[in-house]
Amino acid sequence: MSIVRKLSLMPLILLLLTLGCSEESAEKEEGKASVSGVITDFYEEKGQVLIDNEEDNGNKSGPILISLHTNAELIIEGEIVAAPLDDTLVGRSADVWTGGVIAKSYPPQTKALKMVIH
Repeated sequence: MSIVRKLSLMPLILLLLTLGCSEESAEKEEGKASVSGVITDFYEEKGQVLIDNEEDNGNKSGPILISLHTNAELIIEGEIVAAPLDDTLVGRSADVWTGGVIAKSYPPQTKALKMVIH
């Protein structure tokens, strides 16, 4: 096979690799929530909620501060809402999907890409 033919296949290979990676990241976003637990506090000045994070086995892994990413999807009782986080959410359970970056502070902080309030 000539070099020209091999090079002409390169864009097709790159396209297929890109599509495969994008499907994987979409699956990760829709998979298991990064943070799950009860909202225990609301900090109005930063628009953050404090969630007492629980692991799958029911153990608590400690509190984590969550704020909404600018393009975050907030779902309350099955409906997508455009309202910001507020103190009416305290005491409710939440599942949060994040971008994976968590600030090493106490308590740790991260931004939600998707938050479902029950």
